[in-house]
Amino acid sequence: MHAWLHLLTIGVATNLDNLAVGVAYGIRRIWIPTASNLAIAAIAFVFSVVSAVAGTYVGRFMSASTANLVGAALMIGIGIWVLPRRRRADAAPSAPDAANDGSHDHGGKVETAPTHPSPIRVLHAPELADSDHSGVISLGESLVLGVAVSINCLTNGLPAGLWKLQPLPVATCNAVLSFVTLWCGVWLGKRYGEHWLGRKADWIAAVLLILLGVRQAFGS
Repeated sequence: MHAWLHLLTIGVATNLDNLAVGVAYGIRRIWIPTASNLAIAAIAFVFSVVSAVAGTYVGRFMSASTANLVGAALMIGIGIWVLPRRRRADAAPSAPDAANDGSHDHGGKVETAPTHPSPIRVLHAPELADSDHSGVISLGESLVLGVAVSINCLTNGLPAGLWKLQPLPVATCNAVLSFVTLWCGVWLGKRYGEHWLGRKADWIAAVLLILLGVRQAFGS
Protein backbone atom coordinates (compact mmCIF):
# COMPACT_ATOMS: atom_id res chain seq x y z
CA MET A 1 0.00 0.00 0.00
CA HIS A 2 2.88 2.31 0.90
CA ALA A 3 4.57 1.70 -2.47
CA TRP A 4 1.33 2.16 -4.44
CA LEU A 5 0.70 5.49 -2.71
CA HIS A 6 4.14 6.63 -3.83
CA LEU A 7 3.52 5.37 -7.36
CA LEU A 8 0.21 7.19 -7.59
CA THR A 9 1.58 10.45 -6.16
CA ILE A 10 4.57 10.42 -8.50
CA GLY A 11 2.34 9.54 -11.45
CA VAL A 12 -0.14 12.33 -10.76
CA ALA A 13 2.56 14.94 -10.19
CA THR A 14 4.46 13.80 -13.29
CA ASN A 15 1.41 13.99 -15.55
CA LEU A 16 -0.25 17.22 -14.45
CA ASP A 17 1.50 18.90 -17.39
CA ASN A 18 -0.37 16.46 -19.65
CA LEU A 19 -3.68 17.52 -18.15
CA ALA A 20 -2.83 21.19 -18.67
CA VAL A 21 -1.71 20.54 -22.26
CA GLY A 22 -4.92 18.62 -22.93
CA VAL A 23 -7.01 21.50 -21.59
CA ALA A 24 -5.15 23.91 -23.87
CA TYR A 25 -5.86 21.65 -26.87
CA GLY A 26 -9.51 21.27 -25.92
CA ILE A 27 -9.94 25.04 -25.78
CA ARG A 28 -8.40 25.35 -29.25
CA ARG A 29 -10.38 22.36 -30.57
CA ILE A 30 -7.19 20.43 -31.32
CA TRP A 31 -7.84 16.68 -31.34
CA ILE A 32 -5.41 13.99 -30.11
CA PRO A 33 -6.34 10.66 -31.77
CA THR A 34 -6.02 7.47 -29.75
CA ALA A 35 -2.97 6.31 -31.75
CA SER A 36 -1.16 9.58 -31.06
CA ASN A 37 -2.07 9.44 -27.37
CA LEU A 38 -0.78 5.87 -27.18
CA ALA A 39 2.51 6.97 -28.80
CA ILE A 40 2.87 9.71 -26.17
CA ALA A 41 2.16 7.18 -23.40
CA ALA A 42 4.79 4.84 -24.88
CA ILE A 43 7.39 7.62 -24.72
CA ALA A 44 6.44 8.26 -21.09
CA PHE A 45 6.88 4.52 -20.41
CA VAL A 46 10.36 4.38 -21.97
CA PHE A 47 11.55 7.57 -20.23
CA SER A 48 10.24 6.27 -16.88
CA VAL A 49 11.93 2.87 -17.26
CA VAL A 50 15.28 4.45 -18.14
CA SER A 51 15.13 6.88 -15.22
CA ALA A 52 13.91 4.37 -12.63
CA VAL A 53 16.51 1.78 -13.71
CA ALA A 54 19.22 4.44 -13.37
CA GLY A 55 17.95 5.29 -9.89
CA THR A 56 17.89 1.62 -8.90
CA TYR A 57 21.45 1.15 -10.16
CA VAL A 58 22.77 4.19 -8.30
CA GLY A 59 20.96 3.05 -5.16
CA ARG A 60 22.98 -0.18 -5.11
CA PHE A 61 26.04 1.82 -4.07
CA MET A 62 24.26 3.42 -1.10
CA SER A 63 22.79 2.18 2.12
CA ALA A 64 19.00 2.03 2.25
CA SER A 65 18.79 5.10 4.51
CA THR A 66 21.17 7.12 2.33
CA ALA A 67 19.33 6.20 -0.88
CA ASN A 68 16.07 7.12 0.83
CA LEU A 69 17.37 10.57 1.83
CA VAL A 70 19.00 11.23 -1.54
CA GLY A 71 15.76 10.29 -3.32
CA ALA A 72 13.79 12.56 -0.99
CA ALA A 73 16.21 15.44 -1.58
CA LEU A 74 15.95 14.95 -5.35
CA MET A 75 12.15 14.92 -5.21
CA ILE A 76 12.06 18.10 -3.10
CA GLY A 77 14.63 19.72 -5.41
CA ILE A 78 12.58 18.85 -8.50
CA GLY A 79 9.51 20.34 -6.86
CA ILE A 80 11.38 23.56 -6.04
CA TRP A 81 12.82 23.69 -9.59
CA VAL A 82 9.32 23.56 -11.06
CA LEU A 83 8.29 26.81 -9.33
CA PRO A 84 10.56 29.27 -11.21
CA ARG A 85 9.76 27.39 -14.43
CA ARG A 86 6.09 28.26 -13.85
CA ARG A 87 6.96 31.91 -13.21
CA ARG A 88 8.95 32.05 -16.45
CA ALA A 89 6.07 30.47 -18.34
CA ASP A 90 3.59 32.95 -16.83
CA ALA A 91 5.80 35.84 -17.94
CA ALA A 92 6.18 34.50 -21.50
CA PRO A 93 3.61 35.06 -24.28
CA SER A 94 1.00 32.29 -24.45
CA ALA A 95 1.41 31.83 -28.17
CA PRO A 96 3.93 32.80 -30.83
CA ASP A 97 3.23 35.83 -32.99
CA ALA A 98 2.98 35.80 -36.73
CA ALA A 99 6.65 36.58 -37.12
CA ASN A 100 7.61 33.35 -35.39
CA ASP A 101 4.96 30.82 -36.40
CA GLY A 102 6.07 30.19 -39.96
CA SER A 103 3.51 32.51 -41.58
CA HIS A 104 4.47 34.56 -44.63
CA ASP A 105 2.50 37.31 -46.31
CA HIS A 106 2.66 37.22 -50.10
CA GLY A 107 0.64 40.08 -51.60
CA GLY A 108 -2.02 39.94 -48.92
CA LYS A 109 -2.25 36.13 -48.90
CA VAL A 110 -0.88 34.45 -45.81
CA GLU A 111 0.87 31.16 -46.30
CA THR A 112 1.77 29.05 -43.32
CA ALA A 113 4.70 26.67 -43.53
CA PRO A 114 4.83 23.72 -41.14
CA THR A 115 7.46 24.18 -38.44
CA HIS A 116 9.14 21.71 -36.13
CA PRO A 117 9.37 23.32 -32.68
CA SER A 118 11.56 21.97 -29.92
CA PRO A 119 9.94 19.92 -27.12
CA ILE A 120 10.68 22.69 -24.60
CA ARG A 121 8.80 25.24 -26.72
CA VAL A 122 5.92 22.81 -27.12
CA LEU A 123 5.70 22.35 -23.35
CA HIS A 124 5.21 26.08 -22.84
CA ALA A 125 3.08 26.65 -25.96
CA PRO A 126 1.30 23.32 -26.68
CA GLU A 127 -0.40 24.58 -29.83
CA LEU A 128 3.01 24.58 -31.56
CA ALA A 129 2.92 20.78 -31.71
CA ASP A 130 0.18 21.04 -34.37
CA SER A 131 2.78 22.21 -36.87
CA ASP A 132 0.55 21.85 -39.93
CA HIS A 133 -2.36 23.66 -38.21
CA SER A 134 -4.73 20.81 -39.11
CA GLY A 135 -6.43 20.74 -35.72
CA VAL A 136 -5.25 17.13 -35.24
CA ILE A 137 -2.06 15.92 -33.55
CA SER A 138 -0.73 13.41 -36.06
CA LEU A 139 1.41 10.42 -35.13
CA GLY A 140 4.54 12.29 -36.21
CA GLU A 141 3.60 15.41 -34.26
CA SER A 142 2.84 13.28 -31.21
CA LEU A 143 6.52 12.28 -31.00
CA VAL A 144 7.59 15.86 -30.33
CA LEU A 145 4.69 16.37 -27.94
CA GLY A 146 5.47 13.06 -26.25
CA VAL A 147 9.07 14.06 -25.56
CA ALA A 148 7.90 17.44 -24.26
CA VAL A 149 5.37 16.12 -21.76
CA SER A 150 7.51 13.10 -20.77
CA ILE A 151 10.56 15.08 -19.67
CA ASN A 152 9.14 14.96 -16.15
CA CYS A 153 9.34 11.15 -16.30
CA LEU A 154 13.12 11.36 -16.63
CA THR A 155 13.49 13.51 -13.53
CA ASN A 156 10.83 11.97 -11.30
CA GLY A 157 11.74 8.37 -12.10
CA LEU A 158 15.24 8.70 -10.64
CA PRO A 159 14.17 9.17 -7.00
CA ALA A 160 11.54 6.46 -7.50
CA GLY A 161 14.38 4.06 -8.36
CA LEU A 162 16.38 5.19 -5.32
CA TRP A 163 13.34 4.36 -3.19
CA LYS A 164 13.45 0.79 -4.53
CA LEU A 165 10.23 1.17 -6.49
CA GLN A 166 10.25 -1.31 -9.37
CA PRO A 167 10.82 0.33 -12.80
CA LEU A 168 7.99 -1.49 -14.60
CA PRO A 169 5.22 -0.46 -12.16
CA VAL A 170 6.58 3.11 -12.14
CA ALA A 171 6.63 3.22 -15.95
CA THR A 172 3.23 1.55 -16.32
CA CYS A 173 1.63 3.97 -13.87
CA ASN A 174 3.15 6.97 -15.65
CA ALA A 175 2.12 5.68 -19.08
CA VAL A 176 -1.48 4.97 -18.06
CA LEU A 177 -1.84 8.34 -16.32
CA SER A 178 -0.24 10.05 -19.33
CA PHE A 179 -2.94 8.65 -21.61
CA VAL A 180 -5.78 9.36 -19.17
CA THR A 181 -4.72 12.91 -18.24
CA LEU A 182 -4.28 13.99 -21.87
CA TRP A 183 -7.68 12.54 -22.81
CA CYS A 184 -9.38 14.11 -19.78
CA GLY A 185 -7.66 17.44 -20.39
CA VAL A 186 -8.92 17.66 -23.98
CA TRP A 187 -12.43 16.74 -22.81
CA LEU A 188 -12.37 19.36 -20.04
CA GLY A 189 -11.03 22.03 -22.38
CA LYS A 190 -13.72 21.37 -24.97
CA ARG A 191 -16.53 21.16 -22.44
CA TYR A 192 -15.69 24.02 -20.12
CA GLY A 193 -13.18 26.12 -22.04
CA GLU A 194 -11.26 26.93 -18.88
CA HIS A 195 -7.50 27.40 -18.68
CA TRP A 196 -7.16 27.84 -14.89
CA LEU A 197 -5.56 24.42 -14.48
CA GLY A 198 -3.07 25.20 -17.22
CA ARG A 199 -1.74 28.06 -15.12
CA LYS A 200 -1.79 26.11 -11.86
CA ALA A 201 -0.63 22.63 -12.93
CA ASP A 202 3.06 23.23 -12.23
CA TRP A 203 2.28 24.71 -8.81
CA ILE A 204 0.15 21.71 -7.86
CA ALA A 205 2.79 19.29 -9.16
CA ALA A 206 5.53 21.13 -7.23
CA VAL A 207 3.59 20.92 -3.97
CA LEU A 208 2.89 17.20 -4.48
CA LEU A 209 6.56 16.43 -5.19
CA ILE A 210 7.82 18.47 -2.22
CA LEU A 211 5.29 16.88 0.15
CA LEU A 212 6.19 13.40 -1.11
CA GLY A 213 9.90 14.11 -0.61
CA VAL A 214 9.34 15.45 2.90
CA ARG A 215 7.14 12.47 3.81
CA GLN A 216 9.75 10.02 2.52
CA ALA A 217 12.58 11.78 4.36
CA PHE A 218 10.87 12.07 7.72
CA GLY A 219 7.95 9.66 7.67
CA SER A 220 9.49 6.37 6.57
